[in-house]
Amino acid sequence: MSFSFDSFAGTNSTFPLRGDRSAIVLDDDGIRHPRSTRRVVQILTRYRDITHIAVSAQALWLGARNSVYLLPRGNFENYDAPEHLADALRARVRGLPDGARRIASMDRIDRISENAPRPRATQTLIALCIVIYLFQLALGFRVTLAGHYSPALVADGDVWRLLTANLLHAQGGFAGFAHITLNLLALMALGFLVERPLGSARTACVMGISAVGAMVTGGVFENSMVVGVSGIVFGLAGSVLWLDYRHAEALPAWWRFPRRSLWIILAINVVIGALLPFIALAAHIGGLVSGAVATAWVGRRIFTRPALWIRATCGALLFATVLSLATAGLDVFADGNAAARYAARKAQLPGISPGELNDHAWMIAIAPDVTQEELEAALLLAERAVAETHRSEATILDTLAEVQFGLGIDAAAVNTIGEAIALEPNETYYREQRRRFTGERARDDRPDYIPPMFRGPNEVDPPVEAEPEEPGIRV
Repeated sequence: MSFSFDSFAGTNSTFPLRGDRSAIVLDDDGIRHPRSTRRVVQILTRYRDITHIAVSAQALWLGARNSVYLLPRGNFENYDAPEHLADALRARVRGLPDGARRIASMDRIDRISENAPRPRATQTLIALCIVIYLFQLALGFRVTLAGHYSPALVADGDVWRLLTANLLHAQGGFAGFAHITLNLLALMALGFLVERPLGSARTACVMGISAVGAMVTGGVFENSMVVGVSGIVFGLAGSVLWLDYRHAEALPAWWRFPRRSLWIILAINVVIGALLPFIALAAHIGGLVSGAVATAWVGRRIFTRPALWIRATCGALLFATVLSLATAGLDVFADGNAAARYAARKAQLPGISPGELNDHAWMIAIAPDVTQEELEAALLLAERAVAETHRSEATILDTLAEVQFGLGIDAAAVNTIGEAIALEPNETYYREQRRRFTGERARDDRPDYIPPMFRGPNEVDPPVEAEPEEPGIRV
């Protein structure tokens, strides 16, 4: 990329841009500029709607009542054009009937942005998620089972799961690493946007209410196991939207996120959540709504010391979080096998979906250090899931077969996986499981399963005939 470092080549009303982009023009009543950094289509932002103008080493930020616009320095023909444009814009705003008040407001916003508070709540939550993820890696699935969200277990008294589930993430290979990494990056970006104007106490309230709202909504509409801080991330997205609609005139331009882009990102996430069954869409939507409502409750005033009731609410949420973590931790480190107790208990509780029963049993079955007691409890979960689906779902039958195989009931495992093969005869994974159960494949060599939606055109299995019966084994 190259710039012209000659004296500014535009005028006080025209600012040339590179490539095929039309020049930025200052009309009598507003500025004509690109809608986004990548698009060449221009829009008009009226001077009376401009709330803040700021220039950084990378761009000019134009805050307006309806959104914020980023004009990258690299898009201008001249390197110093953003400074000239900012001066020209301020002169136009100053010329409005209430221009002196508007310029004074921008100066006040500049002073606020120079003294941004440290985002302690966001940093603390990020650190907590990382520490707990390390515990998950070190101690295995028992940490997840002690703290994951389960509507049935919460209804049975495990209320701490409403908070602890938000601090846990998926385990295992790249998928688990990607889950926590993407969540924490989004948490950092959105948390900073929320915490700068609200402060740490108010932001902690938004996070806590979003956490509970996400889990409750997920439990009501999806009734499944849930882990992950994404409910809080969506809560912060709801908070960003509310702040931008309610306090646009008071926010520094670089503390805002373009509304259109945020709505598009949220819409894409909803579509992805609707297509991928392992994403807790209801929890995300619940977090989004809860975050917006919580911000409306605690964020009527910004850049001020929070009221006593807000600080008290923040303290109560922090105490509840510490107590919840301590309760789950005691179960992880207590004498006896907490994971087996939870599984056996869940197998007897009403109102649990076959999917949740199956997921819980599978987590136990594939754990590297699983015990006999845990497998026996997983057998109760898997058998109930199979019974409630009337032996009609291959994936659930596969879980039961895996548990049976882990318990050494190889003949039963072969018969069960045979039912799965009969239901989905073209699925290679089930046939490879059968080879493993019959000893044709190493006992610990579990085949990889690739969901059909992620398979390439050459990874579709051809039709196959039924495999011959193994001598001495009923199928």
